[in-house]
Amino acid sequence: MFLLLPAPLFAEPLERSIVRLLALLLGDAPRVAAEAPWDWVAHGVLFALLAWVWCGQAARAGRARGVFLAAAGAVAYGGAIEIAQMLLGYRSGEWMDLVADAFGVAAGAVLATRLWPRLKR
Repeated sequence: MFLLLPAPLFAEPLERSIVRLLALLLGDAPRVAAEAPWDWVAHGVLFALLAWVWCGQAARAGRARGVFLAAAGAVAYGGAIEIAQMLLGYRSGEWMDLVADAFGVAAGAVLATRLWPRLKR
């Protein structure tokens, strides 16, 4: 699907995302945090809640494959949102938002697999 979209659509946001990720890894976290921390936190928290809900049924049933598929679907949903924002023009989709979505989904899926079975009636 990514091959069907124009290359300039991905070039600038991806480069910015790589620079931000490298800055975080190399210890320049204050500068990166000043740029966009709350946006990433919001993405992570909201997608953790989404994964908690989507993975809940499979987690209650003890189906690891179902949890994985629900989590993969949540990450794909986040990717579709970012691509749609890139195509709209008045919104800006960013790769780091997708990374934050994926981290949130992972956290929500882990919580779902740990907590949903305990909430079983």
